[in-house]
Amino acid sequence: MQLHDTMLDWRRSLAVAIVAALAVLGLCYLLAPRASVAAPPSQVGTLSLEISKRLQGSDVIQVGQELTFTIRIVNTGTISVTTLPLIDEYESSILQLERTLPPFSTSVVTPATAGGLITWSDLTTSTLFGPLNPGQAIEITTVFRAIAPRVATVNRARIGAAVGFGGQQYAGDGRSSTGDAIGGRVIVEKGLPPDTIAASGLPLTFTITISNDGAADLTRVPLQDTFDPTFLQFASAAPPPGATSDPAAGRLVWDDVLPALGLSRLRPGQIISVTTVFTALRSVDAATINRAESTGVRDEFGDEVQAPRQAEVPIRIIPGPAEATPTATPFPDEQPRPRRTSAPETPTLTPTATTATLTTTVEISQTGVVTGVAGVAATPEAAAVPATLPRTGESGNAGWLLAAAALALSMALAFAARAKLR
Repeated sequence: MQLHDTMLDWRRSLAVAIVAALAVLGLCYLLAPRASVAAPPSQVGTLSLEISKRLQGSDVIQVGQELTFTIRIVNTGTISVTTLPLIDEYESSILQLERTLPPFSTSVVTPATAGGLITWSDLTTSTLFGPLNPGQAIEITTVFRAIAPRVATVNRARIGAAVGFGGQQYAGDGRSSTGDAIGGRVIVEKGLPPDTIAASGLPLTFTITISNDGAADLTRVPLQDTFDPTFLQFASAAPPPGATSDPAAGRLVWDDVLPALGLSRLRPGQIISVTTVFTALRSVDAATINRAESTGVRDEFGDEVQAPRQAEVPIRIIPGPAEATPTATPFPDEQPRPRRTSAPETPTLTPTATTATLTTTVEISQTGVVTGVAGVAATPEAAAVPATLPRTGESGNAGWLLAAAALALSMALAFAARAKLR
């Protein structure tokens, strides 16, 4: 019985001690200062971030080329960043978003204001990054494509309401990057095949080449070929010109050569050609009588593309068969042209009172001996080349009359001499 009472006293004493200990602990908790639950001293600090943005490569690009921007964010504070949103704004009338790294959360384009907006709700949740500790930096890449030739601040990035460890918030900061977008251009060339000799009355074939010297696809390529109808007459073309052409006025028009060549677009660096055939009408010396030009060219974004150079073809057309001028044909060497010499003209009959002398035209025989009609010998020196050529179309009876008169005179003298002898 006494033992039983002793056990009860011990249990009561233990219960009282436990209750007293709990009461002391509760009182200590109530009286303890609240600062005892604040963040560890290592986590007490400031939240500070820096952002920068730059355009890789040249800040002058052609329409159709890609622009790559790099956004860099650095934690310059003393605590880690646990939530990091990012906003990237761009001019949607100049740039077209292609891709980002890491991928963006949302992308919105407002056509009314030509505003584009890309957002990353929290970069720290990306598999590439995680929480941004003090001194650390991350880089985000955005790639755009230029779609219009304009000079403007085309892209700007800013940090949203970042949150640091312990709940501190960041008001945000922004940085911009500029770039000049220039339009593309086409090059038009025209020429004749090498070693072409242009002559009136003969055909002339010209080749017009158009090349895309820009970075965007060309979706419309008009062409106009003008020529001087005084010197050239249009014959054919491949592909044929459009209905608005007027060959009589010297104008060939293609509203768009791409469909005629079976194409929907002309890609950067590609070249197409058009062939025109004319007939040369008359000779001309180095005049610009043919010109090709391309205006109103459009790229895939609807921008007008520059075509600053016209292709002019100065040519020289020589006289052809229709304009040939007849020229004198020289005599062959074996048949020299007769020419007038200083030899005296053919002697004529000169009667006197006592003596009658008859001299006739002499001839040169093949042996070189010159004989007269009356059989009197003469030397070759005395018988020079005839002074004049025989005259065609005149009567030849004068020589016979002289011969007959000489014969009659001789017979008369002979009869007179015979009569004296009798």
